[in-house]
Amino acid sequence: MTLKLHSLAENDLKIALNYYYEISPKLEKKFLSHIDKQFNNILKSPNTYQYETEISQKVIIDKFPYIILYEQFEDLIMILALFHTKQHPDKLTNRDSK
Repeated sequence: MTLKLHSLAENDLKIALNYYYEISPKLEKKFLSHIDKQFNNILKSPNTYQYETEISQKVIIDKFPYIILYEQFEDLIMILALFHTKQHPDKLTNRDSK
């Protein structure tokens, strides 16, 4: 099984990393460490996490106000979004890849 970030999720990650880097490079590294940990957990046990929609699942990031949304395919995990939980949920559904 492999894990891939959708282009929107890549952009989400870049924005979050830039935000935390501006506060502190150490905080950026800590955030990335938590993200990597959750990516590994998803790969190990993709069925562990609750469904957010009929086809996508979510993982809550420890110590940071983010969730990871993903879909499972036969041999692929597609990360759809890294979403800041303080944002309005409509922001997630109304975005498009440019």
